[in-house]
Amino acid sequence: MKHEKYLTILFVICFLSYFMMVNLSMTAGAEDLSNYQGNKDVTKRDALIYDLRSLFLEEKRLVEFIHELTNFAYSDCKLIVNECRAQDLDPFVILGIIKRESDFNPNAKGAAGERGLGQLMENTARPVAENLGYVYDADKLFDAGYNLKLTITQLSYLMNIYGKDVHKALTAYNRGQKGLEEYMKQSDGNSAVSDYSVRVLKFAEDYRERFNK
Repeated sequence: MKHEKYLTILFVICFLSYFMMVNLSMTAGAEDLSNYQGNKDVTKRDALIYDLRSLFLEEKRLVEFIHELTNFAYSDCKLIVNECRAQDLDPFVILGIIKRESDFNPNAKGAAGERGLGQLMENTARPVAENLGYVYDADKLFDAGYNLKLTITQLSYLMNIYGKDVHKALTAYNRGQKGLEEYMKQSDGNSAVSDYSVRVLKFAEDYRERFNK
């Protein structure tokens, strides 16, 4: 009887010891997993901070480049960078358009009534301005910031309409959407590549190369 009692007590002690060991092991494992997950979160956070800092420095350098290239006010250079990022546009293409249209002269005026940096016509500028909630004023097209906002918005619209086809968007910017259709019908292979789009993209590539040096 005593023998059975001792065996029972020994069994209980062994069971409790085993339970405590398993519990301690699980706790240690959970702490290790928690530390591992915590380290992963810290690594992700540091990587995100690094990426954001790199993006900030790159955009700051781009603003400086645009200022040196165009002599625009810093606020207008920042507008180009910020709007292009927000609307998923290549800022060098915008610079190419402005170079081709006005040679960076905000007071440029075309023979057909085109105005400002992007050489916008009233039939284009008015609906773009109104869609943005702006009061349309033809004289404000000579304001660099106002004209830049409308020019970038118009190109973004055309890029979306034509499925990001930059040649279609640029040729339509130059000729209008109906003008693009007529041009494509007349061109070999129904192509949207035009002297205008090629010229703008050449400017864009030149500026990109200068920026990356």
